[in-house]
Amino acid sequence: MVELVPLEKKYLDIVTKWNYDKEINFYFSKRPPLSQEQQNDWLEKTLKDSTKKKYIIIHQLNKKPVGMVSLMKIEVTSRKAEFGITIGEKNYWGTGIAKTASEMLLNYAFQIIKLDELYLTVFEANVRAIQFFSNLGFVKTGKSFSNENGTIVIEMNLYKSHFLNQHKLH
Repeated sequence: MVELVPLEKKYLDIVTKWNYDKEINFYFSKRPPLSQEQQNDWLEKTLKDSTKKKYIIIHQLNKKPVGMVSLMKIEVTSRKAEFGITIGEKNYWGTGIAKTASEMLLNYAFQIIKLDELYLTVFEANVRAIQFFSNLGFVKTGKSFSNENGTIVIEMNLYKSHFLNQHKLH
C-alpha cells in the first residue's frame, strides 16, 4: 500500500506545501514563513542531522508522495526518539495509509534502530489524532503543558515491549 523513502531535495516543494497548509496544520504549532533559501537550509540541516530520520510516504499504486513520517530527537544512549506523522494529501485522510506508514516506521525504530521508547506531543483538542496514536499503542503519560499560544498539549509514549506484544513481532 505504501513505501517509505528517505526525505530528499526533490520532495522539498511538496513538504513545504504541506507545512503551510492551514487545514493540515490546524493542530500544529504555527510555523513562520520561510524563504526558499531558508527552506533549502532547513532541508540541508535536516538531511545532515543524525538525530532525525524523515521519510516520505509514497502511495505504491500511483507513486505519489502523500505524507511524511519522522523520528526526531533520536537519543542513541537513552534509546528513545520523538515520533511524528503528517498526511499532506487530504484525499488520503482516513484511508489507512497513516496507520500502515506509522507501523512501518515504529517497527523500524524498535527492531532495526533498537530504540526502547517513542514519544510525541499532540494538542489536547485533537481528539482524532489522540485516538489514532492510541490505536497504534501510544498512551497518555499524564503530562501536559501550554504552548506559546496557550493551547494545551499532551504527551504520549510507546514502549518497545508494548509495541512488540501488540504486533507479535518478537
